[in-house]
Amino acid sequence: MIYYLLLPFLSIILVILQSTITDVVFSGRLVFDLSLIVVIYAGFRLDLVRGSLLAFVMGFVFDCVAGSVLGLFTFIYVIIFLFSFFASGRLATERVYIIVLFGFFCTFLEDLMVILFYLAFKFNVSVNVYLVLIPKALIVGLFAPVFFYMMRRVEVFFYERTA
Repeated sequence: MIYYLLLPFLSIILVILQSTITDVVFSGRLVFDLSLIVVIYAGFRLDLVRGSLLAFVMGFVFDCVAGSVLGLFTFIYVIIFLFSFFASGRLATERVYIIVLFGFFCTFLEDLMVILFYLAFKFNVSVNVYLVLIPKALIVGLFAPVFFYMMRRVEVFFYERTA
């Protein structure tokens, strides 16, 4: 029950922290998707109900804070959660290179869906967006194993075993 009560507040804190770190480090040129890594982790570790609720709330909070089209990132995060949830049964999710490649692929997929949405509704997409796709996917893909390792340590600290 405490999970469902704390989820909106912790999601807001995470998205605001993510936005602040991105603005300080990258001067607003690149968005570091820590929330996407959390959604991928939830797809690998949580059950369907808890993880889909986390993906929905995380996407909704990101939509509200980022000022994008309402529901765009909510839809994308739920799709990526479902993709990672069903892929976790078929992949060895403990391997570092699987986590790196999966994080890279999911970040690239997220950016591709956003660009296609904006192009479908004839929004102006800057040429610089295409130059940011690969570095952003590399950063998220390389940070994902670090996040997974830290979350496993937190699981061991709280539960004295991994979930």
